[in-house]
Formats: sequence, C-alpha cells, structure tokens
Amino acid sequence: MARGTLAGAFRVRFVTVLALMYVGVVLLVTLWPTTVDRGLDPYIERFLQELHERGVPRFIDYGFVEFAANIVFFVPVGFLGGLLLPLRFSWLAVIAGGLFSAAIETTQLLLLPGRVASLADVVANTSGALIGFLVALAVRLLILHRDVLVIRDVLEGRRASDGLPVRH
Repeated sequence: MARGTLAGAFRVRFVTVLALMYVGVVLLVTLWPTTVDRGLDPYIERFLQELHERGVPRFIDYGFVEFAANIVFFVPVGFLGGLLLPLRFSWLAVIAGGLFSAAIETTQLLLLPGRVASLADVVANTSGALIGFLVALAVRLLILHRDVLVIRDVLEGRRASDGLPVRH
C-alpha cells in the first residue's frame, strides 16, 4: 500500500473510533435516568446571579445556558460525521445528528420518566451538528486544497512523487 493510502486508512479508523466513543458518551449522558445537572440547580443559579451582577446580560439565564450546552454537545457529532462520510454525502451528518437527537428525545419521552423530552433540544442538537459539519467541511476543503497544491508541485517537479520537496 502507498504511504498516503495507509495514512488515509489510519485517519478513517481513528475518526471512526472517536465517533463511536463520542456516540457512547452522548448515549450515556442523554439516556441516564436523571439529568447530568441534577442537584446543581442552586449552584448554577447562584453562578448566573454572580455573572449578572458583573454585567452579563440577564437573557443569559439557565434556559440559555442549557440550550447553548445542547448545541456544543452535538458539534462533535456533526464534525466527526462530516469527516467520516464521503465529501459529497457529508451533509448527511447534519440529518443524522438531527435524527439521532430525535431518537434520544423520543426514548426519553417514552422510557425515562425522570427526563424531560424537548423539541428545543432537537433544534439545539441539530444546530450543533450543523456547526460541526461546517467546521469539518472547512477542514476537508483546506486539506483538499493542500493536496491539489502538492500534486501540482509533484507534476511540475518541485516535489518528489512521495510529496517531499526535491533538493537541488
């Protein structure tokens, strides 16, 4: 196998392992019988009150923080999905993130009485998956651009066929 092919195969396996591990974390956090912030409400409210007293706008409340956390929580889902899927189908990472979130919320609604299912969570999680996908797309396009430049340099004799600079 060529060096580039081995490196590419390693990256795919590595990203696959990361994705599976992260999906496991998401499932653990979202399908646990109680919320991860259970019992922390008074501390979070006190922290937010301190922030408000220091000039942070009042709209940044518990609901805002929870919504933002749901967005951030699903950014890796969109990012890793956007890296794993072929470039022309990488947009499906956003759809998969939304469906994954909807499945989680449905499970919470039907099977976990200690959890609250929410359409807002699906919207936030899907938004996070979209952001992650856009970052993955940018990374992939930058790498593609770099590869095109390296190939051009090889064809024009500025680099050897292994991509390393030619010494004159």
